[in-house]
Amino acid sequence: MQIKTAEEAKTSVKQWLEENHHKLNEMTDDKVSFHFEVDYPVGSLKRQRVLQPKDFPGLIVLLNGVSVAKEHVEMLKEISQEEREAFYAEIRNDLIFNRNSYDINIDEEGIAQQIQFSFEFYLDSLTKTKLFEGLLLNHRTLIYIVSKFNDKFGLPVMPDTTPTVGGETVGTA
Repeated sequence: MQIKTAEEAKTSVKQWLEENHHKLNEMTDDKVSFHFEVDYPVGSLKRQRVLQPKDFPGLIVLLNGVSVAKEHVEMLKEISQEEREAFYAEIRNDLIFNRNSYDINIDEEGIAQQIQFSFEFYLDSLTKTKLFEGLLLNHRTLIYIVSKFNDKFGLPVMPDTTPTVGGETVGTA
């Protein structure tokens, strides 16, 4: 069955995500026909967004992104502009033939602050396979960016997100 309306798309996307045990939150936004925030991979703290912008009828957008770690931002400031540009060019060259898009948010000093990825397609090609292909591609691009920055600048110190109750660690091994 071909999906022809944003409402049919919303229903199908929600059903497919729930069938695959994803947690999803429906976001309120007047500029979209629907907007879901979904855990991807399943059960992880990583989030992607699936939305249909009203200004672009029939377009489905999958969004994901990452902020550059504070330590990496500081290290980017310490290297020369030429070295920064070479690093950014390497990323661009590596990603140029991916089927998803990316945007490196660079501040006025030439320092990357965030990188956003998107996978776009139209209702006439919306299938469960296409949805999960896009989510996977965005996730792989996220892993690539994180690895690229970590390889260049080392692992940043990550905040402790281990759940505790009364000072005792809770969770599963």
